[in-house]
Amino acid sequence: MARQMIRKEVFLAAIKCSTQGWYVMQDRGGVPTHGERLRMDEGKEVHDRARSLHPNGVYAGSVEKTKTLVADPRQEVIFEAEFQINGYVARADWIRRVEGGWVIGEVKSSLISDESPKAEHIDDLAYTCMVLRRSGLAVQSCELVLMNRDWRIGQPDSELFVVLDLTESVFDRAQGFDQSCDKLRLSLLDDGIPPPHMCYACRKCEFFRSDCVGAGIKDSIFYLPNLREGKFHQLNSQGIVSIHEVPKSSELTDYQSAVVRAIQTGKPVIDREAIQACMHRLRWPVGYLDFETIKAAIPLYPRVAPHEQVVTQYSLHIQEGLESDLEHTDYLADHRMDCREQLAMQLLADTKSCESVITYSSFEKTTIRGLAKLYPEHSNELHMLEDKLIDLLPVVRNGVVHPDFMGRSSIKAVLPVLVPEMSYKGLEVADGDTAIAAFVSLALGKVQPDRVQDIRDSLLEYCKLDTLAMVRVLEALRQY
Repeated sequence: MARQMIRKEVFLAAIKCSTQGWYVMQDRGGVPTHGERLRMDEGKEVHDRARSLHPNGVYAGSVEKTKTLVADPRQEVIFEAEFQINGYVARADWIRRVEGGWVIGEVKSSLISDESPKAEHIDDLAYTCMVLRRSGLAVQSCELVLMNRDWRIGQPDSELFVVLDLTESVFDRAQGFDQSCDKLRLSLLDDGIPPPHMCYACRKCEFFRSDCVGAGIKDSIFYLPNLREGKFHQLNSQGIVSIHEVPKSSELTDYQSAVVRAIQTGKPVIDREAIQACMHRLRWPVGYLDFETIKAAIPLYPRVAPHEQVVTQYSLHIQEGLESDLEHTDYLADHRMDCREQLAMQLLADTKSCESVITYSSFEKTTIRGLAKLYPEHSNELHMLEDKLIDLLPVVRNGVVHPDFMGRSSIKAVLPVLVPEMSYKGLEVADGDTAIAAFVSLALGKVQPDRVQDIRDSLLEYCKLDTLAMVRVLEALRQY
């Protein structure tokens, strides 16, 4: 059996928490979800296209091939250059020969922005830099390759990317990594689990509640909404690990305090005025609107930017009066083309009779504004639709803080509690991530012809349930 090596994701997890790193080291992962598979395929395509920046590059893919190519002065660029040293393994997207040594290249499918490079990108490069230097490679500089938001279908692949020199930041971070790697190697390669402890990294750790210190804690303090690191350390220093232990004297936001009160008492905290204020704003007929969108690193349609959000469908339930029957209409784009203008025009026609339109979150408002900017000839009508919107999310957040929400307020968290008879279980498309993957698969022609209509029907069914959920949640709020 081959000796287990420490990979980048293991080391970066261990920097935050050695126990988490150990679990990542042991975890072999299950079958990826449709959304995860989409992102993996997308990442591979971005990396493949990035090689257009160095058309004379040679693929390595193993330690042995990398050594051979590095030793050959004729090879200027080596793709997937792999190095192993003292239990660590790293693979650079490319290394580029320059005078006196090499440049490490790291390709990401993220867009370039005016803000500083993400810390996670610097960490990725720093880990690779540390391992390659320890392997004896003379690393002279480090470059991060990001995507160009101005690229469009039809332009050369080489114009899809922007290269940033991050040498100074990466070298500083790599030096810190180098000081920690020997100690971490001993704990990660040991058969025993490093002694676990509560830390801020537990907040997003997939092993916290199932395998680590969070097991058995029913109401972890991580259920506190918007828990900042400073507040976590303040509570943790007092030995507080569950919401039941949070004292009344703790300085919390109003919403956090309501969550604590609800969980500690086991009873919902109700603000009837907030609920009634929403009801008084309603003007009938009322529509209930939900959009679904896709966002692809490599655009699927002409005149669409990398990672640009493209609205592909909506569901609309309409109710003439408080006790009236529901009507339903929807729209699903032809996956073979950009249908945003047709969608916008159909949406305006479908919502014309609505005096109020309920949404859940500000996403629909943002999407409508985007359509108005994209199609100025329809902007007046779209802005009029925007003025009709009433966001149900803050009404739920302010009106009902239920202990079973566990500090959350998304429709997926609220619905099973307020409307237990409704569920997304059993749907082929049961969440937004799967919906995106399904539509993109259709657009890329990756669905067998006899399955296309089934997938489209599943997308419509999922979106329809989202708006019906709003109807039922509002009905439940009226009972308080």
